[in-house]
Amino acid sequence: MIDEIEVIEVMVSDQEKVLEFYMQNLGFEKKLDTDVSGYRWIVVGPKNSNTVISLIDSDQMKKESKERIEQAKKKIGTTTGVWFYAKDIDATYHELKLKGVEITEPVKQVWGGIMSTVFDQDKNSFGLVGDSKD
Repeated sequence: MIDEIEVIEVMVSDQEKVLEFYMQNLGFEKKLDTDVSGYRWIVVGPKNSNTVISLIDSDQMKKESKERIEQAKKKIGTTTGVWFYAKDIDATYHELKLKGVEITEPVKQVWGGIMSTVFDQDKNSFGLVGDSKD
């Protein structure tokens, strides 16, 4: 059976610019940065996480079909369906806000958790759920 989720792809418009955002603003570390058959493959993630995000630049998809490239470009600036977790969501919210990250204020949800939304430089959105000290 499946043991864990390893990589999640997120389409971006500029890998270098977004890589800097994920590392400097979100505190992720670069887990991999290599060339794979002419494509730059960048993987980032939180320091202690096995699940990582692969930052895919649609402009590097020259070997793909025109239809696949257009589909990829349409995914830039959309909801990723990825949720991050923070032990102290309030502190994380304030820290990210100070770094200039676009983030919504954490709100208690009907299902009991506390959640906000984080946006990267391409307006890809990620849920941020966590615990609160309040």
